[in-house]
Amino acid sequence: MGRRQAELLVLLVVSALLAAACTTTSAGERLVVDVFGPYRGDDARAFAASVAPFEERTGIEIRFVGSGSFARDIQDRVADADYPDVAIFPQPAIIREFARDGILIPLSDVDVDEDAPRVSRTGDATPTVLGRDYGVWYRAAVKSLVWYPPTVFAERGYEIPESWEDLVALTERIESDGLTPWCLTMESFASTGWVGTDWIEDIVLRLHGPDVYDDWVDGIVSFKSDEIMEAFDIFGEVVNERGRVLGGAHRVLNTRWQDAQIPMFEPEPKCLLHRQASFYRTHLPGSAVIGEDTDVFLLPAPDGGEPPIVVSGDIAAAFTDRPEVLAFLQFLGSPEAGTPWAKLGGFTSPHPDFDTSVYADGFDRRMGEIIENAAVIRFDGSDSMDPAVGTGTFWTGMETFVRTADVVRTVTEIQSGYPQPALLPTEGSAP
Repeated sequence: MGRRQAELLVLLVVSALLAAACTTTSAGERLVVDVFGPYRGDDARAFAASVAPFEERTGIEIRFVGSGSFARDIQDRVADADYPDVAIFPQPAIIREFARDGILIPLSDVDVDEDAPRVSRTGDATPTVLGRDYGVWYRAAVKSLVWYPPTVFAERGYEIPESWEDLVALTERIESDGLTPWCLTMESFASTGWVGTDWIEDIVLRLHGPDVYDDWVDGIVSFKSDEIMEAFDIFGEVVNERGRVLGGAHRVLNTRWQDAQIPMFEPEPKCLLHRQASFYRTHLPGSAVIGEDTDVFLLPAPDGGEPPIVVSGDIAAAFTDRPEVLAFLQFLGSPEAGTPWAKLGGFTSPHPDFDTSVYADGFDRRMGEIIENAAVIRFDGSDSMDPAVGTGTFWTGMETFVRTADVVRTVTEIQSGYPQPALLPTEGSAP
């Protein structure tokens, strides 16, 4: 199904749903859809611009509330039975948890385009519980990126690393030149730690491949396995080595993740490498020009092979089945919903037939091409794991690791988040 056909389908479905409900209540009040999600600041304003065409066309008001601690806050709201009409989840695992509890509306109740992108570890299937699908993929991001200052690299003769070994050598060369290699901070309110989990996920996928990664995400491979502990050891060579990260452990844990790269833009840059997702572009200084003041390269793979890609995504799911709510969910699942945000910048569509000419610049277009062309692509691991671990002990465990550099203590703490017994005692997998 082409893009224009999908948009027409949206219009038809919205019209059919709203014909049954009208756009006002019996008291003549405007219909409202309450939406809860992770967007704040510029992202919240861009989301408002994206839903404005739906509001104008239907007369339905979209009332959005954003949270900087979405994973914890949505759990609290559900525990209090304070359901939004629609929530936009960065974590498909939480969608599955709520679907198992019977509090989400399955997509079979919404006439979603059968060719719309689906979300999974491989980026092509929606969260599924007992054969029923939940959630539509609204926004995508590439996580396996390293930001750097091209001008400084050119002045000092630094080259973009083509392998993991080259990246290690570059880190050591920057350090030997008297500079701090890495910009890295993790503070994110109740979500502190997710920046560190992204590092571990990228390392596991590069060192041990998609099969081990998948089994780890599914809880079959333990955090206490040799493969995962090796990933922590390698991350420790960055975050726990004195002089490798600007400000050391104190700055890592006590500085907002949005501010990690700011020292790179000082007249004398204080750090030169920043591993962070494509959505970080919205947190760059207003004067920064991508391609001139900063740019990105893919975190390389061992031996210079084609690097696998870790992606994340924002997935919309409904808690209520009123016609106006289902119409809005249908809208979010269409290419049209992302167009205004794409024009503003900072948005990558998961739709393979998205009109790339609407992207604000070449950066977002590059991100879409990376997702489309990656040979190996996996969804963010912590976002896909059992929530008690993925957005629980994995996050808090990263704080423990930065503070202590103790791999055994860290992986034991993280693994304890699984319900007991978490795993059958098998070789290489300790419960």
